[in-house]
Amino acid sequence: MAVVNKFPLIYEVNTRVWLKELSLKAGRALTLADVPETEFCKWRELKVDIVWLMGVWEESAAARQIAQTHRGLWQEYQRALPDVELSDVGASPFAVKSYSVAQALGGESALFKFRHRLNEKGMRLLLDFVPNHMARDCKWLSVHPDYFVAVPPHMAVYLSDSVVQHNSTYFACGKDPYFPAWTDTVQLNYANSALHIAMRETLRQIAKLCDGVRCDMAMLILKDVFNRTWGEFGLEMKEEFWKNTIDELKSQFHNFLFIAEAYWDLEWTLQQHGFDFVYDKRLYDRLRDQDVSGVKAHLYGDVLYQQKLIRFIENHDEARAAATFGANHRVAALITHTAIGAHLLHEGEHEGRRLKVPVQLLRRAAEEPDTELADFYHRLSHVWNNAAVTNGDFRMLEGYSSHNIIAFERQSGGHTGHILVFANLTAYPQESYYPSLALSHVQDYEHIEVFVTDARKSPQFELWQGGFLVRLRPHEGLVFVVR
Repeated sequence: MAVVNKFPLIYEVNTRVWLKELSLKAGRALTLADVPETEFCKWRELKVDIVWLMGVWEESAAARQIAQTHRGLWQEYQRALPDVELSDVGASPFAVKSYSVAQALGGESALFKFRHRLNEKGMRLLLDFVPNHMARDCKWLSVHPDYFVAVPPHMAVYLSDSVVQHNSTYFACGKDPYFPAWTDTVQLNYANSALHIAMRETLRQIAKLCDGVRCDMAMLILKDVFNRTWGEFGLEMKEEFWKNTIDELKSQFHNFLFIAEAYWDLEWTLQQHGFDFVYDKRLYDRLRDQDVSGVKAHLYGDVLYQQKLIRFIENHDEARAAATFGANHRVAALITHTAIGAHLLHEGEHEGRRLKVPVQLLRRAAEEPDTELADFYHRLSHVWNNAAVTNGDFRMLEGYSSHNIIAFERQSGGHTGHILVFANLTAYPQESYYPSLALSHVQDYEHIEVFVTDARKSPQFELWQGGFLVRLRPHEGLVFVVR
């Protein structure tokens, strides 16, 4: 298996929906063992390093019933799939009943074959780990009720919309303290040291099936966060879970990746606990808001911090980039997929899909691919596959004339990779001179390859001795690939 790049490209797949579509196309029910070779070829064409199969675990019947009867969720289903039927709604993949591969996907043997084919082609497999909660019908609730947060009866009366009654005991539903509880789940109790041991063993079993895990809402089980959230129940988490767990797992599975979904400015904290990469929601928000100064300030951050961030303009939780970023879709993608750190490409992002699919849906509406956008991403894939992006250093560039251009340089050792990226998020033309020796050895334009976000328009720049001038149209990006 090929060595994973220092800054990999991760491709997220909505597994149940994707496999159902492949089955319809094939005219028979396919499992993960039967995925057509064309799918692997598509990923290789996009220069994907890691495939994240989102939603492979055994489905919870309790979570499915809640998903099918939740009035508020039905409004989301109908927006995404106007002809939605009851059979199109399944359990949330993040209400995990058990970490067993769903039989509908072919079970563990089918996943093993899929992973083997991925590894043969130099790609790795990422799966979900949901550390904060489990489905209401998980076996542990009967066998190990002490693994969950119990709620005193007098408090349960006031928390009726966020508790689960099992036998004669009330348990809290899983929650993020800033939002309503996830009513299809039960909250795990990290004040119980026995749970730490059980969850580590769970991760050990998952690690035998894949090459890394994406840890859902990872910051919720940091000790300080857990104690603030559940202290009112008299619970106290006394030791951190992540640091000990990641150290232990990596001692056995040396190249295993830990990726954290995280918010609330806790990215650095989670990096210190051992995570290889942590979600970068801050860059996403600032790109979406066209906050040029904010984007630049963020990219000026400590490189040791930035190189462990995972950049994205889409994932299953966010609205589709094509519907969110408008005229800035391409330039936001350029910044996201060339900045230092790992990069997440969401299934359908490169085709211009506009409908966000709720994670409970098992079917999605057909959408015509945006062929021009697909061509842009295909061209961009050759840039993000450059050694400067996959393994290189990062340095911000500041122009003399305009501070509204976001500019940076990526460079790998020797002459294996060197690119300069310029981006205009504004609705106005921007021009700036860059005093730099970055192109000092370039004798003429034949020594650089130029990438522009709109292939129909000629790039505007001039090379001068000791520097260069860049002119950008509104919402335009430009890359120099130095040969």
